[in-house]
Amino acid sequence: SSTELDIQKVEDVWICANGKKLVRTRTSEQTSESGYTSIIHHYQCHECGGCPFRSPCTTSKYGRTMQWSPVYHEQKQKVRERLESEEGQARYRQRQTDVESVFGQIKQNRGFRRFVLRGLQKTSIEWGLICAAHNLLKKAAKDKQRALAV
Repeated sequence: SSTELDIQKVEDVWICANGKKLVRTRTSEQTSESGYTSIIHHYQCHECGGCPFRSPCTTSKYGRTMQWSPVYHEQKQKVRERLESEEGQARYRQRQTDVESVFGQIKQNRGFRRFVLRGLQKTSIEWGLICAAHNLLKKAAKDKQRALAV
């Protein structure tokens, strides 16, 4: 990632922590399983020999390489800005109380760690059953509290 070892983008060149340039070597297209095609720029540093940062930076004998997608980077920036806004922070705090506790309950109290079935359709069904069981157990606990209160 671009945050490792203080790599910064200047125009169409990345500059590493040692001040060396990673130049674009090629551009490719990558299509996801959902059919979305993204453009990927590939960069490489040809000046890694004798660099004091080489061992934490790369294990490749050809020097440091990285991939960068302008669209992905732009989307990531937009999400970061939304999350850092006051409204985004409020929504995140609300999510922590609304959603994250449910995942914790399912994982810790119900012992669900991984899907047994494979494939998107089957795992969707399995997740639906897990959520239904969670909701039924929650309802049963509330009904029990109401019965004891009477």
